[in-house]
Amino acid sequence: MISRNPRRRRTLIASAVLAVATLFAGVAPAVQAAPEGRSDVFIRDNTSDVGFEPSAGSLYSSPDIRVCFSATVLCATDDAIVQGTTAYIHVTLNNPGPYGDGLENGTLQTWYTNQGTVAQWTSQWNYIGSATNVAVPYGTKRVVIPWNVPIGSHFCLLARWLSPSDLPTEGPSTSTNARNNNNIGWHNVNAVPLKIKVPQVRPIVFGWDGREPTAVGDIVFTQPGKPFTGPGRITIDLGADLAARWRAGGAKGEGIERVGETELAIVNPQRARISGLTFKSGEQVPAQLSFTAGPEAAGGKYTVHVTQVDPRGNEIGGVEYRITAAQ
Repeated sequence: MISRNPRRRRTLIASAVLAVATLFAGVAPAVQAAPEGRSDVFIRDNTSDVGFEPSAGSLYSSPDIRVCFSATVLCATDDAIVQGTTAYIHVTLNNPGPYGDGLENGTLQTWYTNQGTVAQWTSQWNYIGSATNVAVPYGTKRVVIPWNVPIGSHFCLLARWLSPSDLPTEGPSTSTNARNNNNIGWHNVNAVPLKIKVPQVRPIVFGWDGREPTAVGDIVFTQPGKPFTGPGRITIDLGADLAARWRAGGAKGEGIERVGETELAIVNPQRARISGLTFKSGEQVPAQLSFTAGPEAAGGKYTVHVTQVDPRGNEIGGVEYRITAAQ
């Protein structure tokens, strides 16, 4: 467990030692008796998340954050937002988490950045809005914040819960912040509606948000469930800069095929990897993904994950693409 402010650390010191030891052993700690009146509202990182810090599993597709056309009706999955219009960010808050049992009012903040795998906090995030004086009962509470969707790109979202006894400890790495603080949720989900044989292009940025001056990373494509590759086609245009870095690193990879000077096709639906890319801290290097549905994809729904990992295979961040192909 990571203590998030001095007052909390003093209060939770007895249980923290056991929790830290157990977490570093790879086992979720038993829930200790929470100090009376302490709150621990949390936002899930994934469907298996119950609030332990650091969390396990995927970081960037929080099921508690959803973008909808309606302010009153929660959409079944993210709506394909229209830039220049108003969308509504629905955030589900959960209470209590494993480190508290009290009720307390707080503030929910929402932020956005360019669609991609990394973004430094706070320099590469843009503030959307807040809901203040939010009381979260036992169970869940859904909070809706309107968003005037900017022109120009696709976006990732961040939700932060702040209260007097439940404040996050944050550094420059968004992925580390989301992993180590259960009141931060990261939602990099993009809806991709396709017409047969009509490519849809999605911009994406890769980079490095840690404190080290440089880092080497791989880009991994996975397709859980029914694969899109086969009935459909995925390509990535690295652009001149990223393609040059890839060639300098030995042009390594698996499950990919070079189809142009800077363009690669994803040919293995189970796993494809572009390896050996070097980034400087704070960089966001642009690339473009293209999704094209063939006739066999008609009426199907698919999921594609584009994840950036470090040399040890640790997840840095990613984007989940939810594809629907017209009949």
